[in-house]
Amino acid sequence: MDELVISSPAKINLYLEIVGRRSDGYHEIETVMQLVDLCDQVRLRRSPRGIRVSVTGADLPPGRGNLACKAAGLLLTTAGICGGVQIHLEKRIPVAAGLGGGSSNAAAVLAGLNRLYELRFSRERLQACGARVGSDVPFFLGDGLALATGRGEVLQPLPPWPRQWLVVANPGIPISTAWAYREASSKLTAWQRRSSIQTLIGDAGLIWPPSWAFNRLEAVVLPHRAEVRALKAALLEGGAFPVLMSGSGGSVFGVVPDASAAEGLAARVRAQGAFAVAATTLPANPIVAPLA
Repeated sequence: MDELVISSPAKINLYLEIVGRRSDGYHEIETVMQLVDLCDQVRLRRSPRGIRVSVTGADLPPGRGNLACKAAGLLLTTAGICGGVQIHLEKRIPVAAGLGGGSSNAAAVLAGLNRLYELRFSRERLQACGARVGSDVPFFLGDGLALATGRGEVLQPLPPWPRQWLVVANPGIPISTAWAYREASSKLTAWQRRSSIQTLIGDAGLIWPPSWAFNRLEAVVLPHRAEVRALKAALLEGGAFPVLMSGSGGSVFGVVPDASAAEGLAARVRAQGAFAVAATTLPANPIVAPLA
């Protein structure tokens, strides 16, 4: 095999609490992440040497500043491979949007190179490599739904739901994750921590619809970003519930009952000038399906 194409899905954070600041500069978090079927396409082609990255659909750096490039370099070095890879990213997931697009692309590169070069790395070994690329990358090498702790790399898989309908929307403004967490750091002592999400996870997992949904970072992002506040209000007014910011924003998602409601609300939000798509949760991860 010399070439393959992998669907690289976005994620939403159904729950995100900041537990505290770590000595390594990261934050200790509890978050429930769910894959959704808003996907980039990652095309990989073996090459004699070097790593080349091209991108359509977004303005992203082609070199080491791109997580896909970083992931490729790490895996090829770890495996002792002298060959290279050409990577093309067809972006559909908004960038710097709280949807994990860059981390998903990096995970797709790790899984894809594992297949192209017949490395036979286990999922766990790929996840260990992924943790060196970015905190969210191991999740994108796992299942469709998980509780993540630590800095986001310690995963507890959760029982998946059947596909559920959502609207995922973005106001078109990038929000820095580093900025959001810096703002949160200054407020940690003033916040009263919520009960651990573990208390809501029973033998059957978490319930849907997620009335328990929560994102601590809304407290620092929403006061500074009127566009995100307005988008959240538009989804609520359109009948979605719950409606929550994903990650550090500025993407927002809203739960709706069916495909008709999702398509209709997404169309109304697009008419107001924002990015919006009808989407479903993914019970399984297309990146790792060949590893199962």
